[in-house]
Amino acid sequence: MNKYLLVAGTFILLFVEISVLGQNFYRIESDISIKTKEQGGKGSLTMGRVYYDKTIGKLVYDITFPEREIWVVSDSLSMIYRNGSLYQRTVINPFVETTLFHKSLEGKLIDFGLSDTPYTIEKVERDGNLVITTWEPPPRSDNLGKIITSTIRNSLHGVAIKNSSGDILSKQIFENYKMVSGLMVPSEIIQVMYQSGSEVYQVITLSDIAVNSIENENMYNYSGGSY
Repeated sequence: MNKYLLVAGTFILLFVEISVLGQNFYRIESDISIKTKEQGGKGSLTMGRVYYDKTIGKLVYDITFPEREIWVVSDSLSMIYRNGSLYQRTVINPFVETTLFHKSLEGKLIDFGLSDTPYTIEKVERDGNLVITTWEPPPRSDNLGKIITSTIRNSLHGVAIKNSSGDILSKQIFENYKMVSGLMVPSEIIQVMYQSGSEVYQVITLSDIAVNSIENENMYNYSGGSY
């Protein structure tokens, strides 16, 4: 599977938080495993540790399986390092500050960060213990569709993203929340992405999560060299 797609998909999945008054969350790291299965294809497993510091604005994956690599996303570049040397460099559309890593640290993820976008609330409904919100895209946005979010007890539970025709592009479920240094983090995330008539299914598991750690400075701002 394309590594950029894998990383981008993971960005759309990870951290959600309940803000704690007066607390400043600025970095987060975690062990991560990503199980991926494409419809009609074989499954794959990727394992490593992820680092993000919003003041640096650099997202770093230290991949240990299936092969040792460092994936770095910063500004409009995606880079892969092998043995400390740059192996691949790709120009991308900037998106780090729109990821759940960044938004969760800023305390804006209970609504999937949509309150900071041109999307507006169309309706809010209750279904048992779920609060379901339908978000309408801005006018004259032909390529954007509605987004449906659901919360349980002030934590994001699910997100469904649609295209302008009303077809679902992706669905995410956030489960098994853990409180880490005042930040509520889901330790399991399930995502289904629909691409060209097929499905890509992912299960992301997080463990050994650390918030505002002062260790591993070389990984938070990785730019090549020894691991």
